[in-house]
Amino acid sequence: MPVFRRGLKRKRNNMETKTVYRIENPVDKDGMWYTKNGVARKKIHILCPDGIAKDFPMPLRLDLHRKDGQIWQSAGKNIKDMNYWFTASDAISLYNNGFKLFEFETFLFQELENEVLFCRAGVIRQREIPLESIWDIGSSIRKR
Repeated sequence: MPVFRRGLKRKRNNMETKTVYRIENPVDKDGMWYTKNGVARKKIHILCPDGIAKDFPMPLRLDLHRKDGQIWQSAGKNIKDMNYWFTASDAISLYNNGFKLFEFETFLFQELENEVLFCRAGVIRQREIPLESIWDIGSSIRKR
């Protein structure tokens, strides 16, 4: 059963919004565990062998991921989690394979215990976050 918690949220035009963070392919909007249509892809095990994120159980829960007939995608609750879940070499591998880190502000979200699900129909703002602002990319490149 998901645990719904109240986190840091903002009001914008009388709508409650939340900022979330997601690594995805910007062309097709697919994630590392599933395509946007819910097809398992498990690319994370190949692209992120060093980070702990590859070991997360990420089951597709239709009651949550397809709530109200919408597609809900997984995201992190804060930017610090990204640095914890993925190593610098993971970030470089993801980037080299077309994935990028994005920050979304949305008014359609479901806050679960370890993640936030958001619906693109509720996104009011998004921006790409440069990898070097989160990871020490230089040290990872020198190790390769």
